[in-house]
Amino acid sequence: MERFLRALGAERGASPHTLRAYAHDLQDLCGFLASEGIRRWEDLTLPALRRYLSRLVARASPSTVGRRLSALRGLYRWLVREGRISLNPIRAVRTPRRGRPLPTALTHEQVRALLSAPLRPGPLGLRDRALLELLYGSGLRASEVVGLRVADVQRGREVRVVGKGRKERVVLLTHSARRALDTYLRQGRPRLVARASTDALFTSARGQPLSVRGLQYIVARAMARWTGIGGSPHTLRHTFATHLLEGGADLRVVQELLGHAHLSTTQIYTHLSRDRLKDTYTRSHPRA
Repeated sequence: MERFLRALGAERGASPHTLRAYAHDLQDLCGFLASEGIRRWEDLTLPALRRYLSRLVARASPSTVGRRLSALRGLYRWLVREGRISLNPIRAVRTPRRGRPLPTALTHEQVRALLSAPLRPGPLGLRDRALLELLYGSGLRASEVVGLRVADVQRGREVRVVGKGRKERVVLLTHSARRALDTYLRQGRPRLVARASTDALFTSARGQPLSVRGLQYIVARAMARWTGIGGSPHTLRHTFATHLLEGGADLRVVQELLGHAHLSTTQIYTHLSRDRLKDTYTRSHPRA
């Protein structure tokens, strides 16, 4: 299993997060195999695999089941390629269909309330303003935001980020995000890193690189206070995509800006926009 994970990182450039998730998924399978008395990968039969999946389905969501199967498929493809096994039992198993839950997106009024609200004074307030403007204005993932370095945003309105699968893409900054970043770089960040040494763009109060969990806390607190609803950095990413499409942006342009590998991933936002369109029509037309 460890050899497979090393190969996954080297050959496919899988992120540490992906590798940790795959390791967790495969360890769950190992526990089941041990309970079944199975000691070798080649001894996993289709009936045993179906027993494992039936137990998994009873306690996990369809998305979790799908992710576990993805990890298993990857492992067994590698085992076949390495000549460790000759038959792949996973090939006979279908991935369960997942529902398509519509992502939550803020209204334009909620975004205005969030981005115009007074934040805490001092360098942390300047940092939080830059974070919120960047998340809504560019649609970045949380991991992409905390991975930014000062050199990435020194000037201009284009930022090169490293996304999923270590793929690079260029995102654009709004004018307000550029102003918020400039103010933070001049007046906020120097005070946060006065006694630290890091090139991370966003830092904690102690000058250490901001973590994904820290970013989630900042966004959740601001949204709860100024919009009255719970939310996360991903909520602002959803909102970014939804508002672009509502404004007439081409779906493939939105796909490129979000860094989606497949257009089908981006198409969920068209459903959300249609629902908003229907809701507005129902509320606004006197005979709807």
